[in-house]
Amino acid sequence: MANLAASDVLTGVDFVSVGSSVLYDVYTETIPSIAMTRLRFTLVLLSGLSSAYSLLVLTAERYWFIVHGMTYVNNVTNDKCKVIIIIVWVWSVLLAMPPNFGWSCGSRAAEGCLSLGGGLTLGYVVLVLVFIFIPMGAVVYFNLGIFRCLWKHVSAIAAQEAAVGAQPSVNRRSAITIVIITIVFLVGWLPFSVRLAMFTQDAASLSQMFVFITLNSAISPVIYGFRLQELRRGVARIFRNSHGNGNLDP
Repeated sequence: MANLAASDVLTGVDFVSVGSSVLYDVYTETIPSIAMTRLRFTLVLLSGLSSAYSLLVLTAERYWFIVHGMTYVNNVTNDKCKVIIIIVWVWSVLLAMPPNFGWSCGSRAAEGCLSLGGGLTLGYVVLVLVFIFIPMGAVVYFNLGIFRCLWKHVSAIAAQEAAVGAQPSVNRRSAITIVIITIVFLVGWLPFSVRLAMFTQDAASLSQMFVFITLNSAISPVIYGFRLQELRRGVARIFRNSHGNGNLDP
């Protein structure tokens, strides 16, 4: 969860910095250099990829915990989680950096290139698309598996609760939260991915699709915060500890 939050914070910082740079160019009527354009693209793509793969890792961890709980303790350790987080960030950097090291077109107007990011080769675009759709498909798969598992248990628990007149179980709320997060993730990434897959030359349209990726990173933590009581308690505990009341139970 902390890793996902870090990637979302990075997305916010990139959005502010890149947005400010673009506004400066617009108001001063300055044409940005190819190096600056590539840097902007790299920052946005890095934040988006890190957010997507961080969500994939978090979803996979929850899938293992819920669906394969008997083997969770022995297979999911803190050291393994740290290694996976490092891999996520290194992999995101490796995917986002090639346009700055030669894997790009010499000119935005070159034939067979996309003008986005200062000129991207079709080979690099295909590579990015493949490794964007992989986490998208994996997140959907894991979330559907979690949802099916939870819904089976929820149906049985709901029947027992109805018999005794108890309140609905929190498991149902967890299942609904998973569905919401999946929908938000798809809405955030699909517009850009589909538009890029069409190999459109409309750089302005592609740039607008980054807004959906940014909104995905901004909305997901809010959803977790409002729907997960454990997360709200953890945040409250942090603030209480910072005020010297760490011994109080929130």
